[in-house]
Amino acid sequence: MTDDQSNTLNRAGGTRQNVMEEARVIAGDPPSPKLRSLICPFCGAVTPDTGRCKSCSARFDPLSRQATQNQMGPWTIRDEQSPFRPGCTYETLLRLIDQGVVRLDSVIRGPTTRQFWTLARHTPSVAHRLGVCHNCQTEVDRDSFMCPSCQASFSPERDRQHMGLGPSRAIPGQGAVVTQSPEPIAKPVAATPVNETQRRTDRDDDAMHAIGEWRRAFQGERTRAWIAVGLAAVVTIMAIGYGVVGFRFGPGANGDTEMTGE
Repeated sequence: MTDDQSNTLNRAGGTRQNVMEEARVIAGDPPSPKLRSLICPFCGAVTPDTGRCKSCSARFDPLSRQATQNQMGPWTIRDEQSPFRPGCTYETLLRLIDQGVVRLDSVIRGPTTRQFWTLARHTPSVAHRLGVCHNCQTEVDRDSFMCPSCQASFSPERDRQHMGLGPSRAIPGQGAVVTQSPEPIAKPVAATPVNETQRRTDRDDDAMHAIGEWRRAFQGERTRAWIAVGLAAVVTIMAIGYGVVGFRFGPGANGDTEMTGE
């Protein structure tokens, strides 16, 4: 390529650039599309619809939504960095304990605390997985089901639909007066243990009641049987007695038949 041809191409390119600059000045910059915003279904933040939340980084595709739904439950871990994170299942909580995310001094809530915040070391069905009894703080084996010191039960509540809320009662000044003291909740020092012992006691009482009913019914049947046997014996004895009396004093006794014939 000669110098004249190069100069011609440079002038053509410069002319085109100048024309584009003039057109941009007249028409303005091309519009840039704005992404619509939506509410993140997991943390509630307003985020652009890019397929992922800019706040919690969760994905919005159906598979991710279902996976998150499967892990949701009644257990909540207090986290100031993710304060709007949904609750998790008991199994997810155990995995977080194994990973070291939840420790003895972690603040959590769940069905065994009636959804009131408390330390993990005082939370029934959770503290023993961290090595201590929630009731007396004695060191226990993480796989044990009862405290060897205070006999507190460690039975977990695995139903992800069960929130563990206490009963609703009237409050003074709101239309009615409370006639009984509110049911105790998880205390700051020692939470109320799971009522598994009471459940077992109720089942034992029902079984003993059923056994008692069966025993009473059996005794009643046996009593009626003995009465029937006694009546049969009396009838038999009376029949035998009547037969003996008839044989001794009836017609033909002591030769009466022969005398009558003469």
